[in-house]
Amino acid sequence: MSDVEAAAKPGFIPPREPLYDWGLRVTVQEDLFNDGSHPQVPDGALLAPKGTPGTIVRVGRTEEGSLPVYLVEFPGGTVVGCLEEEIAPVDGSRRGVPGMM
Repeated sequence: MSDVEAAAKPGFIPPREPLYDWGLRVTVQEDLFNDGSHPQVPDGALLAPKGTPGTIVRVGRTEEGSLPVYLVEFPGGTVVGCLEEEIAPVDGSRRGVPGMM
């Protein structure tokens, strides 16, 4: 199926390009708690407090495929999946339009 055919389907939302790339140093914008995705840590445990620096090690997508998810490695080797609103570049830079460099 071509992109044109898929776009014509009702309810189809094309995937949005990520704002950030792997390798970027970021800080957490809010406390990140275990939602059950870290089985070795109790549910609800604090994984990374607000302000913790980390590095994006991979960029993926939500299961629905429309939103970028960033795997961020924090000090001590903890890797957490983050949405764009949960992180910001350490240097304060930000691309203004998704998908545009």
